[in-house]
Amino acid sequence: MPRSDPPADVDAPAEVRAGRVAGMVAPLRAKDFRRYYAGHTASAFGDALTPLAIAFAVLHLTGSPVDLGIVVLSTRLPIIVLTLVGGAAGDRFPRRTIMLAADLVRFATHGVTAALLLTGAAQLWMLVALQLVAGAGTAFFNPAAVGLVTSLTAKEHLQAANSLLSISRSTVSILALGTAGALVALVGPGWAIAVDALTFLLSAAFLYRLPGRLAAARQEGLLAGIGGGLTAVRRHTWLWVWTGHIAVANAFVVSPILVLGPYVADLHLGGAPAWSAIGIAYAAGGLAGGVAVTRWRPARPMVAALLVFLLMAPLPVLLAVPAPVWQLTIAAVLAGGQVVVHNVMQTTAVQRHLPDDLVARAYSVTLLGGLVAAPLGMALAGPAVTLLGTRPVLLGCAAITVVLTAATLLVPAVWRLREPAEMA
Repeated sequence: MPRSDPPADVDAPAEVRAGRVAGMVAPLRAKDFRRYYAGHTASAFGDALTPLAIAFAVLHLTGSPVDLGIVVLSTRLPIIVLTLVGGAAGDRFPRRTIMLAADLVRFATHGVTAALLLTGAAQLWMLVALQLVAGAGTAFFNPAAVGLVTSLTAKEHLQAANSLLSISRSTVSILALGTAGALVALVGPGWAIAVDALTFLLSAAFLYRLPGRLAAARQEGLLAGIGGGLTAVRRHTWLWVWTGHIAVANAFVVSPILVLGPYVADLHLGGAPAWSAIGIAYAAGGLAGGVAVTRWRPARPMVAALLVFLLMAPLPVLLAVPAPVWQLTIAAVLAGGQVVVHNVMQTTAVQRHLPDDLVARAYSVTLLGGLVAAPLGMALAGPAVTLLGTRPVLLGCAAITVVLTAATLLVPAVWRLREPAEMA
């Protein structure tokens, strides 16, 4: 009998899978991106250690929640005030140089903070001053970093690159939560902050190995650069609409959940262990979202990101009930996943659809919208609960999620933003 050969495409599924995996890790083929990715991962691990360590350092020092609030504010305030300046600098000067300087500043401030805590010389005003300086470094680092990625990988690999960076942040956040708790409990918060300082030094070492001048610099001054960035955002309807969406979502959806979630957990779910489990599930969802968005290339990225934002709604609804912890962890996985997908698509859209010398400034405007809105939402959450009650406020968060998404999808510019055919 004649031999019956298998169809020519019998192995196609395996080949397709191999191609998808290759696409996910394609940015890592570039030596410079690998170096940046390694430094970013180390720094992200340190960043995830610091909030818990600083919180317990202040509580061990003074025991005052008011003092804790002052120190937390000192970490956020310079980022809010200086983000637009950082964005203008990121398009004016070599981005690698700005990031390297910011890492060294943060290494020094966290190193001094750790030394003060370990020697028992720390005072509250010292911690506040050091956190202000460290926050200023972050304000310059973040916009430059978004612009730097465009110089390290090809445009068709930008979404995969942003996804890989998100995956590393989510992964090390999960590891750092456990590490920070162990370090604080066993040897004190000073050692946890010392580890964070070393991660900034490690990040700087990897940045130092990148080419000295990445991306052409503009010649205009910083103030003119800030104005140019604001004009660029205003000129692109899809971008200012997206910025508005992020601001409203942070103020009236995300921030109230961050305030009321621990409150509900303490009253009804058994306290800190329950909220910790929900937080770990949220980070795990971010990891899953990062993996998913490395492979998903929607033709209309803004539409896709807005629809994914609806996955935020189940978490406030279940907190309002309140549902059992296992149901809340599932909702937290969905919420964490949507945040990463939304952020990766938004960042990639800015990188692909704007000229390179506008990327850092445009990103800084969007970032500022979210940063200003978050503390506003946190400040309003308490009075809203006093006036309306916890359950109505949480259900209101879910309703705003749906209404905000529907309203934003009515803007024609949202639908006109399309990916190039070869990237979709």
